[in-house]
Amino acid sequence: MKCNIGKTERIIRVAGGLLLTGAGIFIGGLWAILGVIVMLTALVGWCPVSAVLGLSSCRDNETLPADTSGQHTERKPQDRLLK
Repeated sequence: MKCNIGKTERIIRVAGGLLLTGAGIFIGGLWAILGVIVMLTALVGWCPVSAVLGLSSCRDNETLPADTSGQHTERKPQDRLLK
């Protein structure tokens, strides 16, 4: 499974999941179960609904623009941290 939930969306899902779970505890019904499911997708980093729809907010899945400079230089992951 590839990541299809980015960091910001994970934070939003955890907060929303906590709200839904709390509402389910006080109101009753299936809201608590829905809240737990939303939080689990945030913790795992993968949502089956987003996968079926082809949506992704995860940076790992983003495509980078093609290098049109004509020079091929490989950058190490450590080089990104030095910017």
